[in-house]
Amino acid sequence: MVQGTSNRLEYDTTWHPKPRTDSLLESFVMNRRDILRGFASVGPLTILSASLRGQGLARPVRYEAYGTGPTVIIGSPITLSSAEAIRTGYLDRLTDRYRVILMHYPSGDEEATSFTPTRVSDDMLTVADAVGADRFAWYGFSWGAVVGLQLAARTNRLTALICGGWPPLGGPYGRTLAVTEALAAKVPQAQMMVTYYRGLQNWPEREVVSKFTVPRLTFAGSNDIVAAVGGQTTPIGPVIAQHRDELERMGWMVRLVDGFGHELVSRPDIVVPLIREFLDRAFLAK
Repeated sequence: MVQGTSNRLEYDTTWHPKPRTDSLLESFVMNRRDILRGFASVGPLTILSASLRGQGLARPVRYEAYGTGPTVIIGSPITLSSAEAIRTGYLDRLTDRYRVILMHYPSGDEEATSFTPTRVSDDMLTVADAVGADRFAWYGFSWGAVVGLQLAARTNRLTALICGGWPPLGGPYGRTLAVTEALAAKVPQAQMMVTYYRGLQNWPEREVVSKFTVPRLTFAGSNDIVAAVGGQTTPIGPVIAQHRDELERMGWMVRLVDGFGHELVSRPDIVVPLIREFLDRAFLAK
């Protein structure tokens, strides 16, 4: 077992994605459930309360640090309120060589109208400042991968970028916005994601991604085609496969895992070896 901070918090939560049948609507509802359960069980933990860049606001961001070595910040959906088996599945396989930061973010009580890509990036950089990480690697899956792409576009502090469950080229920003808008009509907490994805509708993806030089990995299940509201589907794995040659020419490491869909994130036994192959190569090469 890994050793965390002296104020390590244990959450009694569960998150069990349905194997290979996840929909974007289901995953948003499950994430909201996790957020609310985790927030209700908050006990003593490491708290950062800092002024966010450019906003003059103080907002608590909860995080924990594990291990020693180069810093890896793990973003959504692996959080402090994830199921313990998933959370420790990542930590136990990474902290022998890396310092891993987990967060309780988003907490579910953020102001929806200000939950923009800029604000989220600033929040993540504030966490990095709080843990003393001038440079850090980022791993996120699905929305967490989108956050990573925005960080890579906005800061030179990344040492590596890992995007799981989201294509760096051909990202379904429009479709995901439509899904979140439909969900927000039923679940008000989803409005924050509406704000976020609205802020990316005119993002010059190819122009920006083509300029990345940081070591970078993208991966997904080969069957990652997410069912959305109204019977629509959002292909993830097939889009990565479609752009694989171009991504590799740009310098990306690309991995597709046969037989898995969007639930791949809940399998650290499969995901972490991909991450370790990439991170170990990136850091040992320096």
